[in-house]
Amino acid sequence: MANASRKPVVEFFYDIVCPFAYIASTRIEAIAAQASATVIWRPVLLGGIYNATQAPQGAKGSATDAFNPAKKDVFDRAFARNIKRLGIPFKKPAQHPYRTIDALRLLHYLPSDARATVSHALFKAYWVDDVHIEDRDVLIDLAWLALDKMPKVQALLTPTLFNNQESKKSLRQATTDAIERGAPGVPGFWIREETWKDLKGTIRIGRLYWGQDRMHFVQASLMRLNENLSSVREAPRLIDLIPRCRKPTPLREPVKLEFWFDFASPWSYIGWTRLESLKRRFGSQLEIELKPVLLGALFRE
Repeated sequence: MANASRKPVVEFFYDIVCPFAYIASTRIEAIAAQASATVIWRPVLLGGIYNATQAPQGAKGSATDAFNPAKKDVFDRAFARNIKRLGIPFKKPAQHPYRTIDALRLLHYLPSDARATVSHALFKAYWVDDVHIEDRDVLIDLAWLALDKMPKVQALLTPTLFNNQESKKSLRQATTDAIERGAPGVPGFWIREETWKDLKGTIRIGRLYWGQDRMHFVQASLMRLNENLSSVREAPRLIDLIPRCRKPTPLREPVKLEFWFDFASPWSYIGWTRLESLKRRFGSQLEIELKPVLLGALFRE
């Protein structure tokens, strides 16, 4: 339970270059508001995280560098479904990735109460309007327009901001913090107050969640930390926060589901545990065919 004198806090680590961070940016404020939590926007250098963790992805600037054609195709289709499901505007940029270090320095230069507003504008410029976000004049114009209700902050927007040493230091520190807390990329979410046990049984304070597809964990954690949770009839269950399809009904016609698996894969094991649930949900018309494969052969191919 959070201290009654303060709200739960989530630090949001992101880089404008990441499409998954863009998705997260459209959801994090609503999730925090539901839990009466505070969001701290902390832009980081995704390339710096990749370098520090010696990650194979990002060698050419994009997280999909390490994907083979088959995985890239599945990834692209899954991403498109996710964007459609969430109703998020998206247009694939003509160029990707853009160099975002100046955009990130601009964000760190701004007062904290202006950072979210300009971050939304920069994400939209990159992932909806296909704006050349490397151009410093363009960045200043975007920030100026976004801050139309904050004239005092607008006055700070001059070309010299990109060389501000405090902004550079702040960006490096945010990136270092993300790395030290275990982030392999972005988006990352650090919940300061969460107390939990790691796999060794050690009690830890402060927890990192990584990836926009894990935001239901973030939501559940913040809601449990909410200072007003005691007034809620029942704490939300994690299962109730997991995105699901419409309520399933028995199939009217036969459908075959082929389940490809290798015993060496823990994800195959998790998938296998859900097969009986699928049969119960969709009825006798669902036929599940188990098809063991050599995972190593798939990787080689």
